[in-house]
Amino acid sequence: MQYNLKPMLEIQEQLNQKIYQTQKIDPNEIKVQSHLCILIELMELCNETRCFNYWSKKTRGTDEDILEELADVLCFLLTEMLDWPTAHIMIDETIQPENKLQLTIRFQNLAKQFANLDQHNPTSYIIFTQDLFNLGYALGYKIDQIYQAYLAKVDKNYEVQNSFNN
Repeated sequence: MQYNLKPMLEIQEQLNQKIYQTQKIDPNEIKVQSHLCILIELMELCNETRCFNYWSKKTRGTDEDILEELADVLCFLLTEMLDWPTAHIMIDETIQPENKLQLTIRFQNLAKQFANLDQHNPTSYIIFTQDLFNLGYALGYKIDQIYQAYLAKVDKNYEVQNSFNN
């Protein structure tokens, strides 16, 4: 299925403007930190799934926690994609929930892709974004759940920024 990221990109642009204004920062000054946040949030998502914890019986986080971490990744990823004309990705809706080993491999592949993200090559970001959404499907979520989690995270981020004005 072809999925249009434009609505999410527009929402992210507005949130970023609020953050830049509230924090009094220049967006060009935070590109390195923002890029690293993609990897950090991806690993926090991995940690919530517990897919790699072969030594533990601890179960995965709640759907709410996992979707929030996925939304965190999306916030930073979309931030880096704002200036690009491409806003469509292909999502494989046939992906079914996967077992821990399959999920671990997906996370490893995304970590490798992260290492090769090139801000001068939008295609690398499109592929990463497609694979991130496909990971969401492999975790058992559908596009509407991912989108709603993203909107909830944006609302939460606005609340945080608004708290600095008090």
